[in-house]
Amino acid sequence: MNRLQNGDKDALRLLYRKYNRILFSMIASILKNREEAEDCLQEVFTQLWEKAEQFDASRGKVYSFLVTMARNKAIDRTRSRAYKNSKKEDHTISDFTLTPESNKNNPYEDLEMEERASVVRKALQKLSDKEQKVLQVAYFQGLSQSQIASKLDIPLGTVKYRMRQGMIKLRENLIPDELR
Repeated sequence: MNRLQNGDKDALRLLYRKYNRILFSMIASILKNREEAEDCLQEVFTQLWEKAEQFDASRGKVYSFLVTMARNKAIDRTRSRAYKNSKKEDHTISDFTLTPESNKNNPYEDLEMEERASVVRKALQKLSDKEQKVLQVAYFQGLSQSQIASKLDIPLGTVKYRMRQGMIKLRENLIPDELR
């Protein structure tokens, strides 16, 4: 990120290679449209290039920063009028794979992504079923807390509490003791 903040285009290329597949999968799971997901991913990396100085290593890791950017960008897109109008077309994500074309058949990236997914799955399994459900709906369906409350038929305060507790527990499960 230091290199990127100093205008190094190769640093952006490296970040893209490392994170584009996982970000694309998350964005696609929210948008349910491959073309929209590809556009959104491009916007995320464009925003990263333009606003790299906003990253503060003392506040978190690059991965968390990118996931937050991508998730917010995807949710913004779902809420936009253009997205709602284009959703009428029938190009759903089920017609496609969840990986961008440019990175297929890279076994090293596949292995890295599988390992990360496994670590996150194990951390999620340590949460209560209620915490898991709220986080899954938030991150994979892109719903706001009030929408989650409505969808799951639970009070908004309960949603907020479960999300906060779940995120605290996830952080505890994902950050090694020596880094806390």
